[in-house]
Amino acid sequence: MKLARILHFLMRAKFLPAPVINLLMKYLPFPIKMRLYFSRYDLTMKELNRPDMKGFERKYLKLKGEKGAFFDFAGAKLPDVTRNKRLYSELCGVFFDTFFVPCLFDDNYDKSVVDSAAKYSREGPYGYTDGSFSVIVEKDDIVIDAGAWIGDFSAYAVSKGAVVYAFEPGGETFAELQKTSVLNGGKIIAVNKGLGDGDHDLPLYDSMLGSIGFTVMNISAKKQKVIETIKLTSIDKFVKDNNIPRIDFIKADIEGAERDMLRGAVDTLKRFAPKLAICTYHLPDDPEVLERIVLEANPQYKIIHGPAKMYACVVDHR
Repeated sequence: MKLARILHFLMRAKFLPAPVINLLMKYLPFPIKMRLYFSRYDLTMKELNRPDMKGFERKYLKLKGEKGAFFDFAGAKLPDVTRNKRLYSELCGVFFDTFFVPCLFDDNYDKSVVDSAAKYSREGPYGYTDGSFSVIVEKDDIVIDAGAWIGDFSAYAVSKGAVVYAFEPGGETFAELQKTSVLNGGKIIAVNKGLGDGDHDLPLYDSMLGSIGFTVMNISAKKQKVIETIKLTSIDKFVKDNNIPRIDFIKADIEGAERDMLRGAVDTLKRFAPKLAICTYHLPDDPEVLERIVLEANPQYKIIHGPAKMYACVVDHR
């Protein structure tokens, strides 16, 4: 590990510029590569974890001339939300779930990387690979982003060459999602609806589940405040109504409504077997319930559970 220590010292002293580090990462043995991944992580965290969050802006906020500024996370572009303290604080937190691996681990979702990074990310990344098991966004994928927020995962998927249908029912966040779509070349189709098991109008509540979003679930009527009334649809109906030829990837973080979303996607799971990265931390029985719905729809799925996410795909053994 002498080489790893030498390289770590050079990184800390900033003698190795980013292009050189990225080139080295392609050829180094995996144990050394892992050491350097986390060395880069430690250095980045020292830069980002300033009380005023200026380190975050300095590293990722880019200027765009007359059109203003935007965030650039390894090619995924998001609008400048620094003037909105709530959204900006949430973005700094979301970084560790959506952009942690692309920005600091060269978009490497190998099991060893994801498992090692689990202690740093509050929910875990939206990708996981282990041999033939592969849940990652690929070029030309058609993606469903359920609970798109301002479009963080959608922007990431577009940076990988995908087209995204991004569902976000909230008014304020949907406006930012539309900006994200423009920044990413219009390849994010923003849909101002939530996803469930059918077409409904439902009240949107403040989430009491320790998340940044809202929920259609009234966990405690005395505590939760109705934000607005929103429209829901199902994935199956949306795919049919819009003549979408296939769905390749579904990401979902919808505050406990993931099970309803999956019940409304049974035909999609049967016909297309999209890769799945679904949050499982909102309700205590989420891991068991969500796995059961997926396997009842398509028994060919293989499922792996992370600390707060469920990854699923149909493995091709050919």
